[in-house]
Amino acid sequence: MARLFTVLFGTGDPATQSQAVTSGLDSLHAFADAIIAVSFFLIPAALLFLYYRREDRSRADQALLTLFILFLASAGLAHLASVLFGPVHGLVVVLKALSALIALTAAIVIWRLTPELVKRPSRDRLQSEIAAHLRTLDELKETRQQLEERVEARTKELAEAKQRFEIALRGSPIMVFTQDRDMRFTWVHNPPSGINPAFLIGKTDAKILPPEAAASFMAAKRRAIETGESQTIEANFELFGRRRSYYLLTEALHDDKGDAIGTTSVAVEITERKEAENQLRLLLRELTHRSKNLLAVIQAIARQTAARTKTIDDFLDRFGARLVAIGCSQDLLVADNWHGASLRTLVEQQLNIDRSGSQIVIDGEDVMLKPEAVQNLGLALHELATNAQKYGALSSGRGSVRVHWQFCESDQLKLTWEERGGPPVSTPERSGFGRAMIESVVGKALEGEVKLSFPAKGVRCVIMIPETQVASRG
Repeated sequence: MARLFTVLFGTGDPATQSQAVTSGLDSLHAFADAIIAVSFFLIPAALLFLYYRREDRSRADQALLTLFILFLASAGLAHLASVLFGPVHGLVVVLKALSALIALTAAIVIWRLTPELVKRPSRDRLQSEIAAHLRTLDELKETRQQLEERVEARTKELAEAKQRFEIALRGSPIMVFTQDRDMRFTWVHNPPSGINPAFLIGKTDAKILPPEAAASFMAAKRRAIETGESQTIEANFELFGRRRSYYLLTEALHDDKGDAIGTTSVAVEITERKEAENQLRLLLRELTHRSKNLLAVIQAIARQTAARTKTIDDFLDRFGARLVAIGCSQDLLVADNWHGASLRTLVEQQLNIDRSGSQIVIDGEDVMLKPEAVQNLGLALHELATNAQKYGALSSGRGSVRVHWQFCESDQLKLTWEERGGPPVSTPERSGFGRAMIESVVGKALEGEVKLSFPAKGVRCVIMIPETQVASRG
């Protein structure tokens, strides 16, 4: 380079200077071609490195890169050949011609790809779009957070509602379920005790219930689907070894389009209510029957009392006392829901133990008598106690009464009334109301045997009560 500078700007022989200029230019040309050749090989290497490091490669980019690399490689080879063989060597000319052909091809391809390349956004536009996308992403994140909070709140509300729903149904006789149009169970909540919801899923009423009950329930559900109106039905049937009664409310279940896709139903077990109603009817019939019997007894007592009294006051006293005795027996029966009454309690009540307890001895195991026995035995004990207070052992402070009972070998209950220490007793010349009632009415009513005797030492009465009149022992 220094030599070339000296030649170009120095002084000397023109011929020598011209030769020197030519030699210097040849050296500069060779050096420039070498540099260009090296550059043409380095640039494709850099482009290939960048191309394969990028992820957003397209076919257009690949085509352009291929042509550009071929052009640079052919041009580099041409320059390298020019350095080695001279600028007019045949190989140099061929390589330059090849470079020209590749360059022309690259130019045509570039012009054809120009519309697609023009559509590619600029860096500023890309940055703007990225910023917009980031803002949108932030907004979406905020919206998502709001939605998640709303979903969480709604989920919490649904969980609380479900908890209240489950608490309300837990332990209740209410079952809620859904079925499809083919009457197959699709969802069941709170089924009857002992039944697993999974056992019902997929089954129809006909697979679970007795034929008659299944037909009634399925007919009601089909009417609900066809008419769109709620249906109610009650049915009694045996299910899993137990007689059950159910009240069913069913309605059509619709999808989002309003088409009926099945039914949703509420089944309430009313077995206990039905049993209570039947028991109430039984009690009412029993009450009616007993009321009629009681009225007949009262009427007979009134008539017989009136026939054996001379004054109204005497009638009222005796009749009132007998009504009180009947009322005491009724109170005992009502206290135990008319299942019966304790024999010991009945004796204590009719003998008024609070006033005469020191003169009365009661002995025997506790026995529950049936209502019929309680009413009639109460009248007998009242008449015996009244007679003892007026004429017998309880008319003075020295006498005593012993009431005791025990079961005989025939399983009959033997109740004995014995008086001691009172005035001497003699057999009455005529039969009064009390004696007639004890010997005739009470014995027949109890379907047993009554023996009333009058030994001098005190009245004695033995009442045999059949086992059928005993509700329980002990």
